[in-house]
Amino acid sequence: MTLGPESVTWRLGWYTRFELVVLGRAVLMQVAHPVIAAAVNDGYRADPFARLSRTITSSQLRLFGGELAAPEAERLKRTHASIPGADEELFRWVHATSFDSLLTAYRLLRPRLPAIHEARLYREWRDTGRSLGIRTMPSDLVALREYVDEVIETQLTRTDGVPGLLEAFALRTGRAPGGEHLPSVLWPFVRPVAARVLPDFAVGTLPPVLRTKLGLEWTDGDERRLGRWIRTIRLVSAIVPTRLLHYPMPYRAMVSARSSRA
Repeated sequence: MTLGPESVTWRLGWYTRFELVVLGRAVLMQVAHPVIAAAVNDGYRADPFARLSRTITSSQLRLFGGELAAPEAERLKRTHASIPGADEELFRWVHATSFDSLLTAYRLLRPRLPAIHEARLYREWRDTGRSLGIRTMPSDLVALREYVDEVIETQLTRTDGVPGLLEAFALRTGRAPGGEHLPSVLWPFVRPVAARVLPDFAVGTLPPVLRTKLGLEWTDGDERRLGRWIRTIRLVSAIVPTRLLHYPMPYRAMVSARSSRA
């Protein structure tokens, strides 16, 4: 399925601020799966944010790229075909956790979407998965929640990739996440704040059951600090021009969608 201006996905765009939730939370949930951790661990240790940046670019192409979506889906399938142990179930987990984290970001960082829009957003995400060969996604949001909870309970564990990823989020080395949108001269000033924000969002937005299972401490004080981050981001976002809040490709898609409805 190729999305276009009539889709809820295009109308909403993709805020760069969603990286705070989508990246950390989704990837933690993914590397807690033993097979996924074994497949990607070396890549994340070498340069985690380079890998994540490629994932963001690929997702934008598939969701907002129009005629570029199908070729990107085919490229992904070819690339993933060489991963040991990869099958539709693993791809389903990656696709499901990516959406679950995106929806978490929407609920935390912007005005709440009407339930009907959330449902349609999921249907669009589910249907785009078919271009990747994922034909067994849960049918709706209720089924998605049940599926995520079941995998957390029965399959996830504290793999070697979990502490390694949290270490990467501390940003002691490497370039900025999404660094193509941040002038390098600003990174030394942004790094200390990002080194607190990224782990807080990654750990604090996980399902509590999974946090406990992974042995990740989360106190009342941590929860209050996360609340302050959320309020600050919402406040800043309210005064920053919309064009600066989105990646360029999703922003163009959003403008196109809104123009078609005018």
